[in-house]
Amino acid sequence: MTRGPAHPRLAAIFGLLAALLLCSAAVVSAQASIPDRGEGTVTLTYENYVVSGHFDVQGRENTNGGTRSHAIVTEVDYGVAAHLGLIVSLPFIASKYTGPPSYFVGPYQTFPGPLDDGNYHAAAQDVRVEIRRRWWAGPVPFAPFVGVSFPTHDYETIGEAVPGRHRRDVQVGANAGVDLDRVVPGAYVQGRYAYGAMERIDNLPFTRSNIDLEGGVPATSRLVLRALGSWQIRHSGPSLDQLAPDWLHHDRFIAPSYVSVGGGASVSIAGSTDVFALLVATAAGSNGAHRQRTVAIGVSVGVGSHLKGLGGSAASGRRGPARASVTAPFR
Repeated sequence: MTRGPAHPRLAAIFGLLAALLLCSAAVVSAQASIPDRGEGTVTLTYENYVVSGHFDVQGRENTNGGTRSHAIVTEVDYGVAAHLGLIVSLPFIASKYTGPPSYFVGPYQTFPGPLDDGNYHAAAQDVRVEIRRRWWAGPVPFAPFVGVSFPTHDYETIGEAVPGRHRRDVQVGANAGVDLDRVVPGAYVQGRYAYGAMERIDNLPFTRSNIDLEGGVPATSRLVLRALGSWQIRHSGPSLDQLAPDWLHHDRFIAPSYVSVGGGASVSIAGSTDVFALLVATAAGSNGAHRQRTVAIGVSVGVGSHLKGLGGSAASGRRGPARASVTAPFR
């Protein structure tokens, strides 16, 4: 398999993100998306994830290994102390195989796995825990973070209709965001960069960068329209030839790059409760990335200050947009 985009292109993307955030901050106030101490949100998201095929090593589309998945993602985002936030999330996924009886990946003939029988198979996937701390760079708030995910139990990893890779994963990076009230009241832009490394198994690596951008603008006092973009940039991963000796397990080690775009809306319905709907699809990819379309619908409920944070009572503050991340069931 080929490597991800060249470093100059990666640097250009980082420069664009930094310029967007810094230029916005020059004319508006801002806040980081961390709950106040003792406050937080509980978000429940339903995702309908349809895979019509994959992108091959050269980025060409194919119809290999289609699946349909339904996922429920539960996430708690809590302010444990001043400027310190903790996120815990867990997806529960049911997937079924919809692809052909066999297909070729490069020169290698591939057959469905033990769960790829055309029926849905459901399981919890991997718990993710992330802690982040808010800082300020002049007028721009940013929140460096460290996150780790790990399997909840042993589950099948051969084939397409599996819950996940069953590999521990570590990510480090930062979030940043600004309000654009002085340009368009209620508008915002936020971004996230993460460098991730999955557990090496059989000495096969997977390291990548993930970049997420989101912008929102209010259509009414309760309705916010949202635009989303996400990039995964592969840095290291096995080639087809490296996977060939144990091709049966190749799905567990695929290391793709992709670009996804989408949009949707969030509606504030009562107090600190928001509902949202998003549509996200893969625009381009390579090295086995899914050709996918995801519809996500969810609700985010604010947790009041009566819970108390570590070290004292909660401080009041403006709550940011409801979290509504889309979690791919597998890759």
